[in-house]
Amino acid sequence: MSVRTGFKDAKRIMIKVGSNVLTNESGRLSIGRIGHLVEQVAQLVSQEGKEVILVSSGAVAVGRRRLDFQRRLSTSLLQTDKALSELSSRAAASSGQAAFMAMYEQMFAQFGLYVGNVLLTHADLSSMSHIDTFKTTIDELLSCSIIPVLNENDVTNQKLANAPVWFADNDSLSAKLATDLNADLLLLLTDVDGVYTGPPGEKGAFLLDYHSPAIDQIKFGEKSSRGRGGMESKINAANLAAQRGVDVVIASGFEKNIIQRLFSGEVLGTVFTDKWEMQALTPRQICVLATESLASINKTTSEQRTHLLQKLAAVFREKHAAILKANELDVAGCGGDKVALTPEQIDSMAHIFSAVATAKDPCGVVLERREITNGLVLERVASPLGVVLFAGEDTVESYAQAVALALRTGNGLIFYRATNGSSHTYDAMHRMVRAALGNKWPKEGIQLVSREVDLTRLITQQEGFINLIIPKGSAKLTKEICNTTKIPVLGMTESLCSVYVDKDADVGKAVAIALDSTRDVSIGCRGPAAQLKSEATFMDFLLIHESLVDTGSVLDIIKALRNSGLIIHGGEKASERLGLSLRGADVEKAVTIELVGSAKEAVAYVNRNCSSYADAIVTENDATAEVFLRDVGSACVFRNASTRFADGYRLGLSAETGVTVRGSARGPVGVKGLMTSRWVVRSGSHHTLQQEADGEWEYTHELLPTADVPPAKSA
Repeated sequence: MSVRTGFKDAKRIMIKVGSNVLTNESGRLSIGRIGHLVEQVAQLVSQEGKEVILVSSGAVAVGRRRLDFQRRLSTSLLQTDKALSELSSRAAASSGQAAFMAMYEQMFAQFGLYVGNVLLTHADLSSMSHIDTFKTTIDELLSCSIIPVLNENDVTNQKLANAPVWFADNDSLSAKLATDLNADLLLLLTDVDGVYTGPPGEKGAFLLDYHSPAIDQIKFGEKSSRGRGGMESKINAANLAAQRGVDVVIASGFEKNIIQRLFSGEVLGTVFTDKWEMQALTPRQICVLATESLASINKTTSEQRTHLLQKLAAVFREKHAAILKANELDVAGCGGDKVALTPEQIDSMAHIFSAVATAKDPCGVVLERREITNGLVLERVASPLGVVLFAGEDTVESYAQAVALALRTGNGLIFYRATNGSSHTYDAMHRMVRAALGNKWPKEGIQLVSREVDLTRLITQQEGFINLIIPKGSAKLTKEICNTTKIPVLGMTESLCSVYVDKDADVGKAVAIALDSTRDVSIGCRGPAAQLKSEATFMDFLLIHESLVDTGSVLDIIKALRNSGLIIHGGEKASERLGLSLRGADVEKAVTIELVGSAKEAVAYVNRNCSSYADAIVTENDATAEVFLRDVGSACVFRNASTRFADGYRLGLSAETGVTVRGSARGPVGVKGLMTSRWVVRSGSHHTLQQEADGEWEYTHELLPTADVPPAKSA
């Protein structure tokens, strides 16, 4: 269990709320924000049985406005033209304390709760008898489910001669009290998302998941005008509390439901802790480790990588019982039957490793060779991209596929587990992979990252480390990633495929192809072809030549689709002639049927309504087929074949890296999708541009053969 997932078990929680959270830009109290805070605290106390202690500013803000208003009323018109002296915080606190506490009292009363107010001074914390009395009072209040609201006594507090300065603001006060009162967790709610390495918005500044005073160097910006503390004060206070065993989170009080979301384990804010053995790696640490592993990965040979793939295939076959046992925990837990694995699926993962092991190693292959001039040769050599992030929302087979591709291509792998349903299965598989690879592959080169790490932070703040993102899941996941990051993404945000049944089609073939194009990718597949369930090749549109209405063939096709459990909707023509309902909101396993008058009309419909990925025609007419295959602008086009063939393994790519309809790579992308190239120039003597300027040599730019050039060896 990590530090964050342990928050839910905290019994006594101290919440410090800063002035910037409690007030708006004009200095007035933000009633809506305070009300939302009260509602969250009330839920912790009433529904979850937590003990909550508030350290809250606000009295000075309320009192300052009161004093200012009253003073202006009692000042003559002549005097108002003169600048009024600054009001003391002592007078403001005295005037505002009663009204501020009355507001808390009224708000908590809406939830059947009451508050008690304690104001503290340095003198109170300098006497053990005072401290003991204070602690006893707080314990009594909490035992009655009364919420203590603590604050500095601004009216009488002053530093004592020859005595420690226990606190300088409410940040340091909350750190001191959290340890004295044995709090399990301290939340410092402020107006920023957490601790950044520099002022938020500054180039290169990123948000920390965890703060380590020994590692993280923070550049501080300007302090707020509405509070005495600042980020530096909060960090010092958080480090002090963490050193004394209290976990601390600095987070945004502006974030909706921030307290409940933190207790659910969501990655928000910055954590301070002394429990480093329970700390999840931060996004920066994950990426740095992956990048540093590349030096070791680059030293592996093709033979070594092939051997590791073959070893993993054997391990998955031999130890499938261990995977199934872990999977039983997921099925019994929150995953249910939808995450259940079968021995056949584990054998399918073993096939993935075997198939990729037999694929030609792309690393170091000379793609192009050219003589620049006599004795100076240029080579374009295939090389790994670097660090690849797979975001897996699909079945666990996607993890095996990602590992296999990383080993074959020599890339570092970060596999982000975007769902929690199969956590035990993923962990068991990852342990098996780690054990099988041993010291032949750096453990940082294949990392399994859970949702305890925030995906958004991983792909937005570490862009200098990750070279490619491959979403493995829904179109929604791909769209969210594409809209969030500047890192290249290999995936489609939408997949709409079609099958056109021509007037010259064999209806029996049409029914078989339409049914096959609407099945889950894993159904009826063997070996690596069963690697993923995907929405990519699902037939969303079935276009039928309108002449087949008169023959009755359309009804036969509709009956077969309905018998398979599909929901059938109609386009404009089909709904009118066949009585089908128009398609409304997206529905799973729904197919829209539309009637067209010609292959030309079908082509126009496909190019207008589909996603340019995979589309098929069913026809016995060669000329019509060629028109469709030529004019449909999709990445994959088929004649008399299911759209499910738009898959990397089925097309002979060993394994599928991703799918795309944009850029130079279209359709299923195999191993080459994880490769780039480098330019390598070798001189037999030495060459300079000054030599060329002096006429010592001329450019030849002659193409040279690459067939006899062996792949470049690893360092």
